[in-house]
Amino acid sequence: MDPRIIEAMQHMTPEKAKEMLEQMSPEERQRVEQVQKGMADLQHLVVALKPDSADPDASASNLTIVKALAGAPMLCERMQQGWDKFGETVDDAVLERLEKALVEMGALEEGALSECAARKNALLLYWHMNRSAHEELAATFPTELDAMRSGMNQLATQLLVKAQMLMPQQRWVQQTLAVARVSALVANGLASHTDPAALAAMAKILEDPDAGGPLPMPKLTVSAAAKARNGTNEEDSEVTAGQQVLVTITVTREHAASPGDAAPQAPNPQGIYEAYWVYLEGLKPEGTPNSLITAQPMPVKDLSQREIKAEIPFQSPPAPGKYDLKVHVLSTSVIGVELSALCDFTVVEDDVPELE
Repeated sequence: MDPRIIEAMQHMTPEKAKEMLEQMSPEERQRVEQVQKGMADLQHLVVALKPDSADPDASASNLTIVKALAGAPMLCERMQQGWDKFGETVDDAVLERLEKALVEMGALEEGALSECAARKNALLLYWHMNRSAHEELAATFPTELDAMRSGMNQLATQLLVKAQMLMPQQRWVQQTLAVARVSALVANGLASHTDPAALAAMAKILEDPDAGGPLPMPKLTVSAAAKARNGTNEEDSEVTAGQQVLVTITVTREHAASPGDAAPQAPNPQGIYEAYWVYLEGLKPEGTPNSLITAQPMPVKDLSQREIKAEIPFQSPPAPGKYDLKVHVLSTSVIGVELSALCDFTVVEDDVPELE
């Protein structure tokens, strides 16, 4: 089906959209309804994760992202099928014991989910990120809880992939970074980017041949520089008003393999061993929200490659002055990968006189 039809329906009156649906085949109607439900989840995320106007550059917590995911309408609808099936076994008593355990292990603050409408789904997602570190506790819960956790993981993962594209479109820096962080945690069933035990578990996952290993834990450094896109002097960060700025990001892989070393088979058809996201943030004066200029993937297909580079061009601001940028590099598939670097450029007036 032409996606433009679905887009057009978003701008129709309910009566007109209903009329168009009635003219479709049952298969087409079902597909449209699925797409519309998916769009409802994305609209929900935009509302749930919108920055606070009083502090638009405040960090977004894991809790904020989990609650937003847990309350997505289509996700809730699909999870309800599981609650209907297993609700008698995974009852309130089980969930209360689970929440108490999560609080005791430090995964949740007491009462953190008291006002969460989708509390049950949020508990499952927190349990997914903490279960691997608490196998003995997991054995005390009914097996149906694990089935519900697995279902929540699958649905949340699908929604996180969409959110990774959605948040940069909104130009929201902190929400974009938070979604990337939670994506890595959920992907690996781990609860922290800094806890030594979680990092050790991540290293073990990367070593697993069944998961595309053995691969080393990433050890990265990052640097960034800005100059006029057509400039010849790499050290000159002055840009004439109206010109394009070119930001060059260099990520050094301290863990790169030696040339000629045998490499395992890549874990995907694209031949990608490692993948990072680079996010370019424009730092604004106090009182003006920072903005995300762009998001760009940085894949690694050669394990001996020591440096990977990304070049990001954009139009310079019209007003003369110094402009500050911040580069963020994160992984959405490996925990513990988050680096940043600062750079700047100066916009100068064009001193070429106008022709009379």
